[in-house]
Amino acid sequence: MQELLARAAALLLGNESDAAGDHDAELVLRALEYGVKSSGQIDSETANRSHLLLAASRFSRVFELVAPDAPGLISFGAQFDPALADPLHDGCPMVGVSGVGLTLQEAFQGCIGEGIEYLSQLQAGTDLLLKPGIDDWAGKLGPKALELVAVLSERSMQPERVRSWCRATRVTDGGEVLLPADICLRRPPAHRDFAPPYPLSIGSAAGPSRDAAALRGLLELIERDAASLWWRGGRLPRSIPVQHKADLVAKELLQRLRHGAAAQRRTWLLDITTDIGVPCVAAVSCRSDGSGFAFGLAARPALEAAVRSAIVEMCQLELADAIVATKRRERGDGALNAQDRIHLQRAAIDTDQCRLLQPVAEHAAHLPLHATEASAIFELIVQRLERLGVETFCIELTRQRFAVPVVRVIAPGLQLEPSEIVTARLQDTMARTGGGAIYTGGVALI
Repeated sequence: MQELLARAAALLLGNESDAAGDHDAELVLRALEYGVKSSGQIDSETANRSHLLLAASRFSRVFELVAPDAPGLISFGAQFDPALADPLHDGCPMVGVSGVGLTLQEAFQGCIGEGIEYLSQLQAGTDLLLKPGIDDWAGKLGPKALELVAVLSERSMQPERVRSWCRATRVTDGGEVLLPADICLRRPPAHRDFAPPYPLSIGSAAGPSRDAAALRGLLELIERDAASLWWRGGRLPRSIPVQHKADLVAKELLQRLRHGAAAQRRTWLLDITTDIGVPCVAAVSCRSDGSGFAFGLAARPALEAAVRSAIVEMCQLELADAIVATKRRERGDGALNAQDRIHLQRAAIDTDQCRLLQPVAEHAAHLPLHATEASAIFELIVQRLERLGVETFCIELTRQRFAVPVVRVIAPGLQLEPSEIVTARLQDTMARTGGGAIYTGGVALI
């Protein structure tokens, strides 16, 4: 399979000497709706697709999965060695990623893109890390960024050691700042100044362009902030108006995804949009008796786009739950890892009794984001965050060996989920509501 993917990349680029007459490679391109081969100058879309195929050819495995509760879902999984990024990571465990969609192209690009995103986050021996004095960075950060740096400093594993920093760009004015390296890059454990307090996947994204990657990363931060204020903060979700375009999108999409399923799951939508105003949706499903809680999250510029992405992610989690259930049934509880047990705890919540899973009869206000270009939408959201006192920073993570744009976005002041750091934003929400644990029993969402 890996060799075939490399041949498909060559054929896509019109490399006649390598791929002329390759029927199998042609079938791969047709299945992915990539066309047969380019003619003339290679455009950016074709180049990006070829880079995805080449990256996939270096992975150890690429495989397709079947979702029993959503037969209309296309799902890919992949595994790779982190040492693909740099020899610094020799001997590290294999990493698994996945991607889903309504087409082979969407699922394949999601899966391989997630793999490239992960590999691009890994520290390379050529990365320039700095060890400045406090005066070199403190005056260039806003109050929330300084608070984050102070909290991270308290987590230092070797307080006497001088910490490493990465260059980042403050989006509002393009100014250069320095941020702790361990929230910018995935570093080998022996090199770390502290253990990251949240998954470094949050806020990092790959995309067909640098602007698209940055927007995806920023939207993920907003999505996780909304999820935390909802689940841990106890902020009650709102309903989506019946006959709204988003409601119609959901009905059509679910009909397509669920068609042919042996047992139908109940599915509904929660609007968890915060004061930021970017549409955020949680799609929720369960079995007929209220058990088997699964969810999907998404923040998008338009409500209907958030609904679509949240439903597709929900179906992906249903598939993950099915895999855990099969593992438990065939190999017993002893075979389950910590992540498997979190899946089981969350799935055991009674959706009919949890108030956080029932929308109130109110509708959220959404920020009007009428732009179509990723760069313009990104700028509008950054401006909104600035008005709320939240700075936004970007770190360029694109690696030459993969040639796919990857950007990390950091917005101190937003509450991530999961995270060991409780921001003032989450504390204030919990103080107003009493916190989400009174409804969830403290069961983790993610």
